Amino acid sequence: MPHKLIAAQRVRPALPIIPASLHTALALWGPRVLGAAVSLIGLLVTMQLYLAGQWLFALVALLVVCAGLFVYMQARSSAWRFLFPGLLASVLFVLLPIAYTVSLSGSNYSSQNLLTFGRATDYLLSTRYMPEGAQRYNFTLITDGKAYRAVLESEAGEAFMSERFTLGGLRKPVPMKAISGPIADHAVDTARLIQHLNTLRALVLQLPDGSTAQMSSLQRFDASRPLYRQNADGSLSNQQDGSVIRPNHQSGYYETSAGERVPPGFTASAGLRQYTTLLTDQGLREPFLKVFAWTLAYSLLTVALSFGAGLLLASLLSWQELEFRETYKLLYYLPSAVPGMIAILIVKMMFFTNTGEVNTVLDAVFGIRPEWFATPALARTMVVAVSVWLYFPYMMMLCLGLIRAIPADLYEASALAGAGPLANFIHITLPLIARPVLPVLIASFASTFNNASLIMYLTEGGPSYLDTREPIGMTDLIASATYNIAFFSGSNFGLAAAISVLLFAIVAVLAFASLRLSRSRGFMD
Repeated sequence: MPHKLIAAQRVRPALPIIPASLHTALALWGPRVLGAAVSLIGLLVTMQLYLAGQWLFALVALLVVCAGLFVYMQARSSAWRFLFPGLLASVLFVLLPIAYTVSLSGSNYSSQNLLTFGRATDYLLSTRYMPEGAQRYNFTLITDGKAYRAVLESEAGEAFMSERFTLGGLRKPVPMKAISGPIADHAVDTARLIQHLNTLRALVLQLPDGSTAQMSSLQRFDASRPLYRQNADGSLSNQQDGSVIRPNHQSGYYETSAGERVPPGFTASAGLRQYTTLLTDQGLREPFLKVFAWTLAYSLLTVALSFGAGLLLASLLSWQELEFRETYKLLYYLPSAVPGMIAILIVKMMFFTNTGEVNTVLDAVFGIRPEWFATPALARTMVVAVSVWLYFPYMMMLCLGLIRAIPADLYEASALAGAGPLANFIHITLPLIARPVLPVLIASFASTFNNASLIMYLTEGGPSYLDTREPIGMTDLIASATYNIAFFSGSNFGLAAAISVLLFAIVAVLAFASLRLSRSRGFMD
């Protein structure tokens, strides 16, 4: 048997041995080649972003590539190689969105002011009008060898054909001659027309009477003319009525001498105007202050009631003599196991006025059917009740863990002293869990402060305020009101961004307070 093993080992093929020089070359040049390839890809992405007009994102991509090269290609920065991905993710997904939101709050960006100033100007300069008596023509593009000819047919039946021309490099009008009838041989198909659409839009055809025609649609040319002409001072002259419009970088529109705005609007710097509007505009300030007060009350009530309910249930479930304790824990934790959107929609149907189970019970017992979604006080009561129902299982499990960490000797000594369950709760349980649970309560307060999904699924913010020009409801929290301002009724993204910055500042202060409490010596003790 040993002889067979020795023989097998002798015939086993030897593994290839990498020469030392090749191993050294791979160790030396492998990272450099990989780094060069990644850098080339990053530079290509940067170039594409820059060519697409996204210079800010191109600058960010370039900075990322340069930082990656410095970290991974320098021996003295090896300690940062494991930290760089996390730092990069923090910059891209945390700091950059925050910076973008802050910059957006300093602009008039909205659904009416989406374009940049240059694009708004180009749009107005591309606007055309039809002079009196101008003709419209059916357009056909035909091939003539490697060149093309354009054929126009007027509504009166007159036909014209152009000279031979090539697509691209056309700097002057192409002359047309009258013909006896339209020639459609070798006509270019629609797919090819679309392929050359940008070039055809620049094509100017000069008719025998001296008028010109340009493309107005894929198969139509007409004798329209540019509506605006740009002047040396940046204003635009209306060639149809002779009026002049000038850009107003405060309103973000071109305006006439009478102050009338000419769409489309463009994005302009607003400075602190969004913040001052939020605090000084009567139609926005009062509803916003009401929403802020309601958000504060909702967060306090939700955290206090859910913590109270969770602590009470945790104290009861910690009683060793209680049978089926694990079953009760499972039943109480079920609201957290169901997806939030599904749970909220199911509870919403339970509060329907005519078909909901809640009103069915109230009607049977008290003979009433409250309007939960139409009455402000009832709608807010429903929101708080549903929020507490969703939050208390988390508080219950948290308190169960904290109560379990309390030494049993304390309760035994209290029992020997003749203290009852209520005295144990007040003098032992509550003081010992109050300090470690306080940072969690602050974090929960910040979470409920930002809870827009509950309002969006349950009440949609209703009932609405009638004295505001923005879509704000009486059950709206700041987060849900910001969402409505950003995506409904004018889509005022700049104002929504200003509210988001203020909301971020509030939540950041709460998070900082929570961290300080967590790190305090009293908590550690």
